[in-house]
Amino acid sequence: MTLLFTNKYNKPIKKQEKQPLKAKKFTKLYVTPNFNQSTIANFPPQYFSGTQLRTLYNVPTVVNSTNKKTTIAIIIAFTYPGLKNDLKTYWQNPINFGSNSTPPNINIYTMPGATQNTGWAQEECLDVQMVCTMNPNAIVWVVEAKSDLVTDLMNAMAYTNNVIKPDIISMSWGINEVPELLNFTKYFTNNSISYCAASGDNNFASWPATLSNCIAVGGTTLLWTPNDTPSRTEYAWDSAGCGYSCIINQPTYQSNITNILRKNRAIPDLSMIADTNSSVYTVYNGNWYGIGGTSVSTPIFAGILSLANQLRFNNKKSSLTSVYSSTPNNTLSNYVPSPNNIQNFIYKTIYPNSTLYGNTFYDVTIGSIMGSVGGSSNNLTNYNSGSKFDITTGMGSPNATFLCNQLLNL
Repeated sequence: MTLLFTNKYNKPIKKQEKQPLKAKKFTKLYVTPNFNQSTIANFPPQYFSGTQLRTLYNVPTVVNSTNKKTTIAIIIAFTYPGLKNDLKTYWQNPINFGSNSTPPNINIYTMPGATQNTGWAQEECLDVQMVCTMNPNAIVWVVEAKSDLVTDLMNAMAYTNNVIKPDIISMSWGINEVPELLNFTKYFTNNSISYCAASGDNNFASWPATLSNCIAVGGTTLLWTPNDTPSRTEYAWDSAGCGYSCIINQPTYQSNITNILRKNRAIPDLSMIADTNSSVYTVYNGNWYGIGGTSVSTPIFAGILSLANQLRFNNKKSSLTSVYSSTPNNTLSNYVPSPNNIQNFIYKTIYPNSTLYGNTFYDVTIGSIMGSVGGSSNNLTNYNSGSKFDITTGMGSPNATFLCNQLLNL
């Protein structure tokens, strides 16, 4: 029987169990979706519609001007038959795109044996609605894994990598690091794909976001005061996953970066709206919810990244990639990533140029988060936000139009 434990935000986390496999003992690893429903507010909550998010993050509209459309795949656990109906309800509400609008068509592939699960169904609705809001013109696939076992999710990853072959994969789930997870690195090495992963909602740096082949998306508290200048303010969200990896070495692109003080992978790379008190409106089972967590920020960023890819396709350029190396945990002090590698471009080209950085990212300088110490320690320590890159929010939150234009030039 699987035992349930609860963290301070009342999100159930399944205890690791043992199972026999090939006459050896391996850990049976479950992951949890990184979302929380807003319940008790520390300040009057603000819920945001999809159209408000597009405005606040300066998200451009990019249409396909060639025969190639960008493709996003969302990896999720379990199956939910109401996904398309909920997307329609979300889409046609007046706070979003209106009753005369047509919701995007989505494709669904369900791995054999998948059953239904309420918590993951809410996650699935959130992911789809955020991705489609950012890029309604993309080809969107939802790949439903049999369960929330890591092995089942990796089977879904294999299918996605080899059959769907998307440009971007969005993963709004994660698990605290254990060494066994290094066995799954091979599923994150397709250098035609950008892998976007949630940094987590329980302060610990979460796998697979800690992989150097993933873009780790953290969380902020987003406040909108329309009568003020600027009208948008972001703070570090105090539950977001951040810190240093226990199992992944520092990638070359993070070398010599201010405030990265250990030789382990540091996350997040960047952050967006995630606080449950600045939730996004989401429809599940025909009802409206305010949902927060890095499950919000991750599909939003994946959708924005797909816009950059579409710009590149329109200009006869190849897709971007987050893949740093086929052997990303090796210590490669002189390793040079692919020329279209996103992280290397952000850390080594945008970040050192103060004008480019200031135009491309909102520097989150307020807040603190408990995060992973990393290395040989499984403990947490306090990290403070500050100028430019910091462990709480990475580069900060993106100005989507500027980021897309910069990635077009890569």
